[in-house]
Amino acid sequence: MNKHHQILIVGGGSGGLMTASKMKLERPSIDVAVIEPSEKHIYQPAWTLVGANTFDYEKTIRKEADVMPKGVIWIKDLALTFEPKKNEVPLGSGKKVTYDYLILSPGIQIDLDGIEGLKEKMGKKWSLQQLCRSQIHLAMH
Repeated sequence: MNKHHQILIVGGGSGGLMTASKMKLERPSIDVAVIEPSEKHIYQPAWTLVGANTFDYEKTIRKEADVMPKGVIWIKDLALTFEPKKNEVPLGSGKKVTYDYLILSPGIQIDLDGIEGLKEKMGKKWSLQQLCRSQIHLAMH
């Protein structure tokens, strides 16, 4: 069954959830849904602290259900594409979700192939904490 929401947010990361939370705080009766396929919420803003070795990477991971704002509907599915002329988002499950307003906050994907030679230089012995440190280092230089 397809579903309609007043506000549909693609992405259950920090940006998407902060937006959903603020909307529900301002207008508790508003219908807000978040499309997020992952059961894990990774608080990526803390990765700068992980890279500086002042925060434990494991503490950046929480259950998505534990951080979903109260009253927000969690659609545990993957947004495949957007159909703005139809106000529709097709999902990985084959269902479609329609909306009045769409907010895009899909987050990032780490692409080790994005920098030539990075994957090979890192090898398999690097931890994600070391990866975070290297990404921060590369961004700063």
